[in-house]
Amino acid sequence: MRSLFDRRERAALQRRIARLTPDAPRRWGRMTAHQMVCHLTDAVEGAFDADAEAPGTGALSRQPLKWLVLHVLRWPRGTMQSPERLTRRRPTEWHSDVAALRDAVERLAARDPMAPWPASGVFGRLSREEWGALLRTHIDHHLRQFGV
Repeated sequence: MRSLFDRRERAALQRRIARLTPDAPRRWGRMTAHQMVCHLTDAVEGAFDADAEAPGTGALSRQPLKWLVLHVLRWPRGTMQSPERLTRRRPTEWHSDVAALRDAVERLAARDPMAPWPASGVFGRLSREEWGALLRTHIDHHLRQFGV
């Protein structure tokens, strides 16, 4: 399965992140490229968050739907909330915000596999492998949104 923990997958995502520009036009949705970078940094940092929100209990937290969404299905375009609600982090300086995303990805990849993994507010309890698939798919989704 494709995962952020796979060295080749991660390197490919990192190359795509490096090609982003702050003025990249979006293909769908309302976020700017800069807002998207901050949104993804928050998402990756969420895998470190021991105080994460309560685990999701909706349909996406149950198998086999969770597995399909994490590993098979392409995520729908432009169906999410407003950009302001999708991120805690606010854009500051482009290069430092991109560096923060790239660093968060590498820190996650280096995380102890035996460390406790927090639950997701949408997907419920997630294993290390599920976090790797979720974040790879999430990053890929938004990079496609901006054509990289």
